[in-house]
Amino acid sequence: MPRIRPCLWFDGQAEEAAEFYVSVFPNSEITARNTSAMDWPGGRAGDVILVEFSLDGQEMQALNGGPYATFNESVSLSVPCPDQAGLDRLWAALLADGGEEMQCGWLKDRYGLRWQLVPEPFEAMLREADEDQSKRLMAAMMEMVKLDLAALERACRGDPPAR
Repeated sequence: MPRIRPCLWFDGQAEEAAEFYVSVFPNSEITARNTSAMDWPGGRAGDVILVEFSLDGQEMQALNGGPYATFNESVSLSVPCPDQAGLDRLWAALLADGGEEMQCGWLKDRYGLRWQLVPEPFEAMLREADEDQSKRLMAAMMEMVKLDLAALERACRGDPPAR
């Protein structure tokens, strides 16, 4: 069975973006840089057209496709984070140099790609929650920008918010 590899479209920034992403995620690397033998709508002969890379084992591609398509809110990369410290580290790294925070654990990096950073314990709480806990968890999450695991745990238990 073939493996699915997301291909991310950039306007001349594919190599720069791939280098940035592999610097953010552990166990990541660029595996190939492919140049074009001829001019194409996004560049010239000899330019990098496709960068192949892996993010912690997930194969990806970055394409220098030109200015004809941009990232939007309908697609994001979701990253399960083992704890708050891991989430905080990725949050800061992906926002560096021009990223933008969004609601409910989402952010947009400097290239316009959307990411969802979600603590794994929160995902477990949602799976195991009864109806009241689920409502409290969702209400708490809707008030957050970066997800706060401690606050979500308090909401799940029904504890008042910390001051």
